[in-house]
Amino acid sequence: MKPMAVQRTAQARRRAQRPGWALSPERGEQVRTAAETMAVGALFLLFSLPVVTAGAAWCAAAEVVAGWHRKRELPLLRTFAAVVRRDLAAGLVVEGALLAVGALTWFEVHVVLGARMPGYPVEAAALALLGGLAGGSVLLVVACRAGAERSWRDAVRDAAGHARSMPSTLPLVVTAMAFTAVLIAIVPAFAGFMAGPLAFAVSAVVTRNRNAGLPAGHPEASDA
Repeated sequence: MKPMAVQRTAQARRRAQRPGWALSPERGEQVRTAAETMAVGALFLLFSLPVVTAGAAWCAAAEVVAGWHRKRELPLLRTFAAVVRRDLAAGLVVEGALLAVGALTWFEVHVVLGARMPGYPVEAAALALLGGLAGGSVLLVVACRAGAERSWRDAVRDAAGHARSMPSTLPLVVTAMAFTAVLIAIVPAFAGFMAGPLAFAVSAVVTRNRNAGLPAGHPEASDA
């Protein structure tokens, strides 16, 4: 009986030492960020329903995630409503630019694939890449303006500076766009919230570039 009691005591001690299902603080923060980015994507979809507000809704998504990288928690619904009203005209320009780039890229790729000239797969891929770089540039401009008091002209200049000083900037943005497109193609239901993770990824690229130009320990430096 005594050995059995000792064995049960040892088993109880081992069960008590096993890690529970509670998430670590770091993992909990990652889960919370993922949930909030999906919420941003869902709000983007909601505020884009009138169609003409899609560009302004993207500006709002960029504003929210830029605040996160600056350690600021902006109220989601209130921020979306305020930014959509503020950037409605500018958002129409953003939306028009992205639609023009997308339509022109699709047309050119469609013509090349239909013509089937020698080397057409390479040419079609190059055209798609150029279209992605152009669209990524637009998203980069919005991300550079978000969360900071700067004009659109300054944002364009800032985006160009990022692309020149960090050659990986636009390729990273295009990669994020490509991953988003592939995930939506595989699971169309992802279209309901993928704008949030995409906005977060573009903002992270901008934050990384800004932090690279700051000295270690600078108060404005943040984790990308």
